[in-house]
Amino acid sequence: MAIFLSEGEEVIRTYNCAKVDFMSSDSTLEAFGLGRKKPETECSVTVTNRRVIYFAESKTPSKRTEMPSMHSQEAFIDRITSMEFIQAETQRKSLFPLAMIVLGAVIAAMAAVADDMMFMIPGIAVLALGIAMFVPALLVVRPLMLMRVNTQSSESGINVSGLSRREEETLSFYMVPDRDFGKMSQEIGALILDIQSRGDDCIPDWKGE
Repeated sequence: MAIFLSEGEEVIRTYNCAKVDFMSSDSTLEAFGLGRKKPETECSVTVTNRRVIYFAESKTPSKRTEMPSMHSQEAFIDRITSMEFIQAETQRKSLFPLAMIVLGAVIAAMAAVADDMMFMIPGIAVLALGIAMFVPALLVVRPLMLMRVNTQSSESGINVSGLSRREEETLSFYMVPDRDFGKMSQEIGALILDIQSRGDDCIPDWKGE
């Protein structure tokens, strides 16, 4: 990514913080084990003496639109008030496959009591499908991450979107932490405080000059 810098602006740190798949995630598909699991887009956070810049762009353009997906956000150093980082693990939702197991077991048991093969086969099929979905839900764990930079402004100054509010609320991407996420979460707060208090005088210390 080529960052255009203002006069006197200098890059201090760049972190490869996350990987993202811009195809919207679907928890229903994930319950069936069909969710995508290999995000290919690298996301970076660049800290200059003026801004914190988050940028992500897909490596290949979409076959349908012939345009790469991208996401960019900026926060000015002198307006940052706090930061939050989360790196955790989560499992797929297992309530739906568990309900299928119970339903299949009930149908199969009732069919066995009534000696009715017409309902026995569907009951066993539902039970088997529920087990096939439930086991991966217990065994497969995926990493998750969150990064939030809070500023003095309570609302965004620019909002350009072709999405409805409902679409914006439901839009989500499969995102996992990258190799620099832990390091970034440990040191970026101190870096920003140094810039806010010492200004450009702290740059040599952070760049090892």
